Amino acid sequence: MKQKFLFSFVALLLSMQVMATNLVIERMSGADMQQNIALIGKWVFVGDDLQLIDKDGHVLATENVVNIRKIVFAESASTSVEQATKDHIVVYPNPTQEKLYVSGAEAQILRVYDLQGRVVVVGEGTEVSVGNLPTGTYLLQIGTQVVRFIKQ
Repeated sequence: MKQKFLFSFVALLLSMQVMATNLVIERMSGADMQQNIALIGKWVFVGDDLQLIDKDGHVLATENVVNIRKIVFAESASTSVEQATKDHIVVYPNPTQEKLYVSGAEAQILRVYDLQGRVVVVGEGTEVSVGNLPTGTYLLQIGTQVVRFIKQ
């Protein structure tokens, strides 16, 4: 399930047209990891690990999927971690039953994706209604950030 979730998550992130130069993996521990997007050739899963592979087949980074809080695209190497910290977006309550609220972000388009990468709800502002969705795990896109949440 974790592999399927992250595979869909990565496919979703790669399908977004984002003008960014760096990928920041925010870890549950708070120690963020960043990688230049231009160096990444592909993403692979080895067991419960997500690996970033360069174009020559060398492993750039490995992270256990349990340790990933969210993945953020940032504009430059010098500001990527600062920007990810500055734009600390909180999605709550998580898990949720009816509505999902977003703080730390300006009002904008909110897109909810299922784990197959389909848009299932679109909202605007700082809240989105998810009460009509089946129980499960979903992704909420807020600008260039994607946050996982659970619908109960």
